[in-house]
Amino acid sequence: MDPLLRSELIRYGEMAQSCYDAFDYDPFSYYFGGCRFPRRAFLDSLHLTRHGYDVTRYLYATANIRLPNFFTKSRWPNLWSPKANWIGYVAVSDDETSRVLGRRDIAIAWRGTVTRLEWLADLMNYLKPVDDPRVKVQSGFVDLYTEKDDSCHFCKYSAREQVLTEVKRLTEKYDGAGEEVSITITGHSLGSALATLSAYDIAETGLNLVEVCVFSFSGPRVGNVRFKERLDFLGVKVLSRAVTRPVSV
Repeated sequence: MDPLLRSELIRYGEMAQSCYDAFDYDPFSYYFGGCRFPRRAFLDSLHLTRHGYDVTRYLYATANIRLPNFFTKSRWPNLWSPKANWIGYVAVSDDETSRVLGRRDIAIAWRGTVTRLEWLADLMNYLKPVDDPRVKVQSGFVDLYTEKDDSCHFCKYSAREQVLTEVKRLTEKYDGAGEEVSITITGHSLGSALATLSAYDIAETGLNLVEVCVFSFSGPRVGNVRFKERLDFLGVKVLSRAVTRPVSV
């Protein structure tokens, strides 16, 4: 394997894995369903500072499906959020890493499926249009990406709004300073689907003034043939080890 490709696979693979490692699985924890580490200490806590990135924003999402028995809650009476789950983060390469890469890299890592509600979303195996009525994506992925709840501080804005806002801020900051900027999105399983969907969204909404690339690990099929064609047209590069499954068209 090409050494550069190998190093890229390891870097973004470890970023995807970090979303699992940092997730709080303890039902007796006040932060069950959240991240175990504060944002500024995230990579250091997971011994990933060697990659040379700084986490700039945490991402939260919820699926507002009215099946409360499927949403596992903390045993604490007043938990940190009754509706949101931590689902990933946005990071940016520091100055030294940017010099090595030859660009300022904005990395987005999405967490895979760990809660029962998210498994339910995975099983919502029908397609819904996005933007163009011919371009369709599995509805469960779209719901997790776009749902929000005004009563919840963490999911007052959808995962989509959170990631687009942060990417826009970072792109304007570094591209405006004359730096070459790239956007690299990674995830495993459900995280892979969200990575592909967010890459499409970033490109489709006009934020693709820079290169957009996806490292997809064991991801399901996200959309129909038109979705793939649109990704190709928008210039989104996807490196995928895929697990496909049938979907209704």
